[in-house]
Amino acid sequence: MGDAGQMNIGTMPLEQLSMMREQMQEENKFLVQSYQNLTLAAKRFGDSREALKAVTPEVVGQTIMVPMTSSLYVKGTLASADKVLVDVGTGYYVEKSLEGADDYMKRKIDYLGDNMQRLEANIVEKRKNLEAVTTVMQMKHAQQQQAAAAAKA
Repeated sequence: MGDAGQMNIGTMPLEQLSMMREQMQEENKFLVQSYQNLTLAAKRFGDSREALKAVTPEVVGQTIMVPMTSSLYVKGTLASADKVLVDVGTGYYVEKSLEGADDYMKRKIDYLGDNMQRLEANIVEKRKNLEAVTTVMQMKHAQQQQAAAAAKA
């Protein structure tokens, strides 16, 4: 049960459970954001693979729209249909054949997909832990209300 399984959350005071819950919510928020970032990255690589299909000998010398980002295109002229520049990150580009570029994009998509699967499993586990802490907090809160009501009677 991760963090919640390492200590008996049933014996923890409500204040400590509340702090734990807040921390778990922040972790969950971060993991979900990371998952969304991986999804966007995989989509960009997929878009790049799709753009490679437009690189054919027929378009050499013609004016084309070159994708700079998913929403920004600039006019350009294709000099060769044999090689393309591939952005490998942090401002570095590598010249590759069309097949090499497609293989690179496919490997990146597969790698990101694997990471997304592992991250999704982690998110599910963290949500279960968060639910367990929330349930214990609700039980403790109900017990406090019952004790307060019994003290008044």
